[in-house]
Amino acid sequence: MPHPATATPIRRVHLIFKTHLDVGFTDFARNVVARYFDVYIPAALALARELREAGAAERFVWTTGSWLIYEYLEQARGEARARMEEAILAGDIAWHGLPFTMHSELLDPGLFRFGLTLAQELDQRFGRHTIAAKMTDVPGHTRGIVPLLAEAGIRFLHLGVNAASRPPAVPDVFRWRDPSGAEVIVMVHKGAYGGLKRIPGLGEAILFAHTNDNAGPQSATEVRAAFRQARRRVPGAEVVASTMDAFAARLLTIKGQLPVLEGEIGDTWIHGVGSDPRKVAQLRALLRLRQRWLAEGRVDPESAAFKAFSRALLLVPEHTWGQDIKLHLSDFTCYDKERFRAACQTPRFQSFASSWEEQRAYIRSAVDSLSATPLARDAEIALQALEPTHPDLSGLAPADPAAVFETDHWLLGFDPQTGALNRLQDRASGRLWASPGHELALLRYQTFSQADYDRFYERYIVHKRRVGAWAVPDFTKPGIDACGAVHGEWLPRLTHLYHHHGAAGHRFVALMRMPEGPVGLYGCPAEVTLEVELPRGEPALFLTLQWFGKQACRLPEALWLSFSPRVHNAGGWQMDKLGQAVSPLEVVRDGNRRLHAVGSGVSHRDAQGSLAIETLDAPLVAPGWPSLLTHTNRQPPLRRGMHFLLFNNVWGTNFRMWYGEDARFRFLLSAGSQAAGLPEWLQRS
Repeated sequence: MPHPATATPIRRVHLIFKTHLDVGFTDFARNVVARYFDVYIPAALALARELREAGAAERFVWTTGSWLIYEYLEQARGEARARMEEAILAGDIAWHGLPFTMHSELLDPGLFRFGLTLAQELDQRFGRHTIAAKMTDVPGHTRGIVPLLAEAGIRFLHLGVNAASRPPAVPDVFRWRDPSGAEVIVMVHKGAYGGLKRIPGLGEAILFAHTNDNAGPQSATEVRAAFRQARRRVPGAEVVASTMDAFAARLLTIKGQLPVLEGEIGDTWIHGVGSDPRKVAQLRALLRLRQRWLAEGRVDPESAAFKAFSRALLLVPEHTWGQDIKLHLSDFTCYDKERFRAACQTPRFQSFASSWEEQRAYIRSAVDSLSATPLARDAEIALQALEPTHPDLSGLAPADPAAVFETDHWLLGFDPQTGALNRLQDRASGRLWASPGHELALLRYQTFSQADYDRFYERYIVHKRRVGAWAVPDFTKPGIDACGAVHGEWLPRLTHLYHHHGAAGHRFVALMRMPEGPVGLYGCPAEVTLEVELPRGEPALFLTLQWFGKQACRLPEALWLSFSPRVHNAGGWQMDKLGQAVSPLEVVRDGNRRLHAVGSGVSHRDAQGSLAIETLDAPLVAPGWPSLLTHTNRQPPLRRGMHFLLFNNVWGTNFRMWYGEDARFRFLLSAGSQAAGLPEWLQRS
């Protein structure tokens, strides 16, 4: 950075007025949206018009994500709609290129692209050309967004990092480039949603005047105060109410002077999406269908029904998943099972939990959007396939858990203690993928203690004195130490193994029980089943893991399914993240090196062969070791494999905090390329 004395003098400050949108958090999502439509947007339009007509330098231009403006215009009628259209044409309202802040790793490329079309439609309608976008709060994102932003014409992305969260160790302003050469300029504001940012070599600065979560637009007095403050901070500069696009156009003039980043960043909040396995599995099922419908030409992407379907799906990865625990529950004592059960019968707990059900309803809204089309039946069938059902044992015979089974393509064995696969050998190549100590599909249940949270808080939270009052209840679980929280880990016990060999291939069903201690004290499921199908025609294994008898538990817990194959080159792992291959070893410091959300899954390749592990329902995967509440810059020990996080409730804030439901997770293991039988298996399963 140049010395202040020699830095380019700032001639102009682009003052951006913005409110941070949480679709929920401060209230039920429906009430939040209604408040924007009925109160905040009319107030912003009136204020902008008042100041514009006053003719003073202190104008008000309100910037929002594209979703808010798009949805407002969808529902507004008459005079309200006309006022919005007038404000847009007068330059009083600006949208950026993204719909809202999202956990980008949870989308697939198709849905992310769709989110970008909302701004494109508004641009086409009102004669704009949006080149800037913003996400706020979530600390980081996957590199997979870069080519998608670039192809949509987005040249500048601003990221405002939550004040308590450790920001990724990246330059404040840089060119983020992916392996294809696509790139976007990124500005990271560390420790705030946005503020003043000067860029060496550029005589213009950007300054965000942000109101907090769902607080609405500023008043006229606050707007004038923002101008006064900006002039004090940058004496002699012209301060203008501006847009992100206007600043981006100036920033592009010095693009060649900016550093280039080619690594992955990741999302250190991504574990939150594991708090509702059912909702996430439903989203993924509908995304697969959406992709298939488009590929087969079965849907008009411009139809109103399909757009409504896609807009409803967009709300699932939006970064707000319920109400704020500090405001709407504010209980840090009812953790142990007895007190928690009693508390769940109270109106306060029931109302708080209903905010998670409201978020789940986006899935139903998406399917209902298709009710007048033949696609609705496909969607209902796909969702029904996610329902846990005890395996059908008809036609299966008891099998010796210690035996090695020979199929057309594999030698296969089960761990007699845990039910995991402890022998998997490719008969054609002789490659041994699983052996004792290198099991595949090993389930484990974890609980966490106050010490785990203390370590996490110390390593991850920044500005502790400034943010502690809200960061402690948001990021930890105050009071668990007095309610029996311990750090523990338990494995299942295999009780029965069944086998059938027929014309289609082999089918195994392993029945397992979890230890009584964590079942009784916490939320460990009582029984677990693992179904393994090995089709005759291809070197693949179709796995279905289910749990039954899981009780809701407010104490922190997690369930993992581990795949630890024997590999010759630990660095051969790749993850599919938003359609892009990413190595776990290319994550920047203080990005998320320990947990990722993947699309199709993960794969390993070395000189001796390759193995793909596709995950249909559970996107979260930890490279190296099952790792939660462990923020570290050490590289993951990849020889220990990949570990899928099926469920956790370690987050506070607004993610789901207890889960008492049966669950079903499907995986496909294949040697070489993807198994051709996946679509048929999906229909059967």
